[in-house]
Amino acid sequence: MKKATKKKKRVKKLKPTFKVYVSYFPDNTYYIGFSSKSGNAYEKYFGSNSEVLEMVKKGNHGIVKETLAEFEKRSHAKMQEFLLQWQCRFDERCRNDMLNIRLRMSFLKDFIPISWEPHEALTQHSEPLYHPLNYSLVP
Repeated sequence: MKKATKKKKRVKKLKPTFKVYVSYFPDNTYYIGFSSKSGNAYEKYFGSNSEVLEMVKKGNHGIVKETLAEFEKRSHAKMQEFLLQWQCRFDERCRNDMLNIRLRMSFLKDFIPISWEPHEALTQHSEPLYHPLNYSLVP
């Protein structure tokens, strides 16, 4: 006789969002990055550079992260990250030194870039300036 097996209910995963952020450092420099992390993992993430990881590990690092934009498509977030890094390539305060981009052009047909300028380090976390469903800047 065969045992009756119960079908397991599939738990629907939340669709990830892809964030473009800037981390401000105590020495008035900044790093523009991209992350697909969410929740607490994202809150604790300031970049994967060995110097950043060491600062975070020591605690009381003084790094402040600002989420600039959040996208439903990875390709849009990667393109926005690239555009901001390219825009800031001559700024001595910008810590970005490596550009790593490979995107399918057809995925970017509906991409709308945001406008952003670096400023002094923030003292607290902020909400994204851009939401992809609105296609407009949020004040």
